[in-house]
Amino acid sequence: MRGARRMVVTAGLIAAASPVAAETLHVEGIFAATAREASFLPTIGVDMIAGPLGEKLGDAIERQLAALDRTDTPHARLVPPSLRPDGMLTGQADIAVESSDYSEARERCAEKKDGKCVRRISYRVRCTRRSVSLRADLQLVRRRDGRTVYAGPKTRTDSGWWCEDTGTPLDIALTADVMAESVAREVRLDLAPHRERYTVRIQEDRKGLPGEVADRFKQAVRLTKTDQAAACRAFTEIDRLSPDHGPTVFNRALCAEAEGRYALAGDLYARARIFAPNAGDEVSKGLGRVRSLAAGEEDVRRMAAL
Repeated sequence: MRGARRMVVTAGLIAAASPVAAETLHVEGIFAATAREASFLPTIGVDMIAGPLGEKLGDAIERQLAALDRTDTPHARLVPPSLRPDGMLTGQADIAVESSDYSEARERCAEKKDGKCVRRISYRVRCTRRSVSLRADLQLVRRRDGRTVYAGPKTRTDSGWWCEDTGTPLDIALTADVMAESVAREVRLDLAPHRERYTVRIQEDRKGLPGEVADRFKQAVRLTKTDQAAACRAFTEIDRLSPDHGPTVFNRALCAEAEGRYALAGDLYARARIFAPNAGDEVSKGLGRVRSLAAGEEDVRRMAAL
C-alpha cells in the first residue's frame, strides 16, 4: 500500500504539563471526534488521493483508521472502496520544497606560538536553508445524499539549515513521511472519538481563606497525591465553608471533570472564570475539555445504538 514516520505537531491536545512538585488530578474520558457528523458514519473508505503525496497519505490514513479496531471506543469501520462504504474520503496532497544558498563567516588559527594562537584568518563556508511544506485538501462525502460531511486543508512545514562544515541536510523523503503520518493522526481524531488519560494541575493558592479553612485547603492539596476522591470531597466542603474562593471553585470543577460530571464541571469552570481571574487560561482549557467530553459521552451512546 503506502509509507510513514515522524513530526512535531500541535497536538496533543490537553494534558497540562506541570512542574515536578505541583499537585495534579488524574482524569480519563472520551473526547468527541472533531467532525462529529462524519464520525456517525458506520463505514468509511479511503479512495484515491491525488498529488505527489497522495498515495503515501492515503496509506497512512488507512493505517490510522484500521488501528481504531484495537480501541474500546465506537468508530466507523474502514472498508475497501469497492464495498461502497457510507462515506468516501478523497482529496489532494501536495509537497513544496524551497532551498536557498548563503554563506557564513568562520575563523581559524593560522599560527600558534607557545601554545597560543597569534594569527587568525577569516574565511566563508557555503550553507543551505531548506523548507518542506505539505498541504492536503481532504473531503469525506456521504454516499446516501452526496453531501460533504468533512472537509478542510491540513498543512505541515519543516525547515532546516546546514553548512559544508556542520549540520545535516534536511531529508525530503523522510520529512514527507513524517508529515503524512502527522496528518493521518489528525484525521483519525477528526473522524472518531478517542479515549485519553491526562493530568491537570490543581490551584494551590489559599489567599483569601480564613485560617482554619486555609489549613483544610492545604490538607486537601496534599491529599491529591494519595486519595483523589477524598481531596475532592474536602474541596467541596471548603467551598461550602468559604464560598467563591476562586482556586477552590476551580479545583471543584476539575474534580467534577474527573468524576465524569461534565455539566457540573462546566458550571463550576464558569464560576471559576469570575472568581479565579488569574487562572483564566486554565479555565478556558477546562471549559473546552468538558464540552468535548460531554459530546464524546453523548456520541458513544448514539453510536452504540446504531
